[in-house]
Amino acid sequence: MSVVIPILALVLLVIAQSLLLLGTLYEQRTKMAEHASQRLLHIGYQLQQSLSDSLSRHQWDIAERQLTLVALNQQLDSLQVIDPQGLVQISNKRAEKSLFAADNANYFNTELFNQVKTKRSPVSQVLPEHWQVNLYLPLDMGPREDSLRRAEQGAIFVSYNLQNTWLVKRQMIIDEAIKTFIYMSVAMLLLVLMLNRLLVAPINKLAGRTKQIQTHRNANIVAKSQGEIGALEHAIGKMASGIHSSFAQLQRSEQRWQFALSGSGDGIWDWNLITNSVYYSPQWKAMLGYKDSEIGEKIEEWESRIHPEDLDKTLNELRKHLKKKNKVYESMHRVKHKDGHYLWVLSRGMVVERSERGLPSRVISTQTNISEVRSAQELVRFQSSHDDITRLSNRRKLLENLDLEIERGRKSNKIGALIYLDIDHFKNVNDMLGHAAGDLLLRLIAHRLREGRTSAETVARLGGDEFALLVPNLSSDREEAKQLAANMAEHLGRVIHKEFVIKGNQISLNLTTGVALFPNHDNNATEILRQADIALYHGKDNERSSVHVFSDQMADEIQERHQLTKMMREALENEDMVAYFQPRYNDNFEMVGAETLLRWFDTKLGWISPGRFIPLAEETGLILTIGQWVMRSACETLKTWEERGLPENFKTLSINVSPNQFHRDSFVQETLATIQEAGCDPKLIELEITEGVLVDNVQDTVEKIQALRDIGVRFSVDDFGTGYSSLAYLNKLPINCLKIDKSFVSELQSGGSECAIITTIISMAENLDLEVIAEGVETEYQLEFLKYRRCTVYQGFYFSEALEPEIFEERLFIGQAETA
Repeated sequence: MSVVIPILALVLLVIAQSLLLLGTLYEQRTKMAEHASQRLLHIGYQLQQSLSDSLSRHQWDIAERQLTLVALNQQLDSLQVIDPQGLVQISNKRAEKSLFAADNANYFNTELFNQVKTKRSPVSQVLPEHWQVNLYLPLDMGPREDSLRRAEQGAIFVSYNLQNTWLVKRQMIIDEAIKTFIYMSVAMLLLVLMLNRLLVAPINKLAGRTKQIQTHRNANIVAKSQGEIGALEHAIGKMASGIHSSFAQLQRSEQRWQFALSGSGDGIWDWNLITNSVYYSPQWKAMLGYKDSEIGEKIEEWESRIHPEDLDKTLNELRKHLKKKNKVYESMHRVKHKDGHYLWVLSRGMVVERSERGLPSRVISTQTNISEVRSAQELVRFQSSHDDITRLSNRRKLLENLDLEIERGRKSNKIGALIYLDIDHFKNVNDMLGHAAGDLLLRLIAHRLREGRTSAETVARLGGDEFALLVPNLSSDREEAKQLAANMAEHLGRVIHKEFVIKGNQISLNLTTGVALFPNHDNNATEILRQADIALYHGKDNERSSVHVFSDQMADEIQERHQLTKMMREALENEDMVAYFQPRYNDNFEMVGAETLLRWFDTKLGWISPGRFIPLAEETGLILTIGQWVMRSACETLKTWEERGLPENFKTLSINVSPNQFHRDSFVQETLATIQEAGCDPKLIELEITEGVLVDNVQDTVEKIQALRDIGVRFSVDDFGTGYSSLAYLNKLPINCLKIDKSFVSELQSGGSECAIITTIISMAENLDLEVIAEGVETEYQLEFLKYRRCTVYQGFYFSEALEPEIFEERLFIGQAETA
């Protein structure tokens, strides 16, 4: 102890002093960074005010001088004014001007830059590993000279270098720490000398006396020293007598442990490596179906019953423990039962005795039957990677296998394919026969897809009615692999097209298929699956029941849709869309109403057809925002017309309502709130719904229509005759009007079945006391035909196209203007 205590004291002192030094360095560096951030913020606020004033007047030369004066601070590494596009407009370094900040500014963070622009609040960025503090401040750049829009939002980027300041500060801290260490070392030395005299010497004497415990069965140690050492001698004497009683208690405890172990059912084997004999407990033998006398005392009794596939792994684990590479021996493996089947067991043990040379001489191990637990684990593992209904691989398993095959294909230069399959109109099966029948059909489809597949191929269900087939190693030639994959997809289409029989119903299905080849420049499973998905939905948009192989052009179309969606969001935010109005006329060419139609003009793309952006809005959910905006705009415009004095013949302003908008639970409340807020007469409003709305939850549809009919709102069915509504619903639904689709009107002159369809619709509407409006009237022949069939309201280019609000109002109030 006379040697250990000084060394230990010195080590503790060094550790304590080192930790204190590190803590001080960290604290000072943090304070320096905080101080620098506050200082930067102060500088930035001053610069922000002066630059905002200059830039709002387009005084760029003054702004540059202001920035140059601030940049005289030597520790300012970079000082930039960045426009909203991330382009450096002003900088203290001429080389950085007119470049993108992300390409030249040290440690510039584009995400923080965008955050500052959006939230209009400063953000500090501390980079301790680079001795750098950055500051991003929002900056009003001033409106463009050619624009009436609000000021553009840019940012000031300030970079502050702390390295030189820190080096000076760090040296001061280290010098102070060295002085403290010297003082503490001297104090520690004096303390050690005192402890050695007062404590170590008496303890050495006490150590000699404690040897009596080894030479006497019940030796008593008499206390001869004074104070704490004397008390310690007395305590050791009591401990010596207590050791003997504790040994007896230990023997009794071991007996209880053996009883508890036998009760748990775990088996034990005790291996003496010196004699190479093993004791197998009765529980160990019973676990394997043997009686106590049926198993000998050789280690081979254990080894011979381990499953051949698990033997090497199990013995290796045991060898590692014997060589002290592992603290305990632990192995999960299979052992053979007497009746021939295998049990999963957990074997855990350790060396309990070693020779004087340190070699293991005795090992004790327990063996626990975990077959039920293992079965449950296997089930959970299977369920996590397979579909519950079809037992096919799920999306997760498919992606795992696809990643492996991409890597293999890259190494072997072999092209594989991912075939994405979608069952066309599968929802109709669930609607007609129920979900139980739909699940049965999915299992039959899965069975057909699995037929003839090799173990290298993966068939997966991705969800709903979507499946996938992973086929590796098609060919080294990409065109040949493409053709083989397309042929395989066409074959699958023929296989699935063969009739299924469910509950006596013959069902014939078609596939739309998307194919993506791998590996390619996107060596990523998720990306390959996305490409196959793009190819699939390209087919759905263009030609169902067909095979489509992914191409960059498809990706461009997706990108175009994404760009159009983005433009649509911006147009809604900036209110770039306009509500136009197409007049409706009666037999006397009097305007009796109008339909509200949305028009969108983009400065780059020009007029964008509703047929292009409305379906996309339906897909993305933007149709809800668009629908609410159109209804609010139409109601506000109608109120303006009412205040001006609507002509007596003008009865309704029609507003289209999308199915997604109508099926919202809050549709009625939102519509009532819009009408009330605008203050217009609800009796002048007509909401147009499609035929599909009529058959989706009829009871809910009736309740919503009736709730709005109660305040006077009218309802019409748009494009009647083109959907799948049942005529029985028309008598139940509280609607006011049917609109004959323009596709029927346009074919009147051909004399086909359209004439009979129109005649039937008009006759049926008369019997149900419903008004009829004909859309798409473009010729005098069409008008005369409709008049003869007693249609009374018309809409189409023969009368007028959709008009912008100002022109429509001139036509609406033309009679009043002439009177005035």
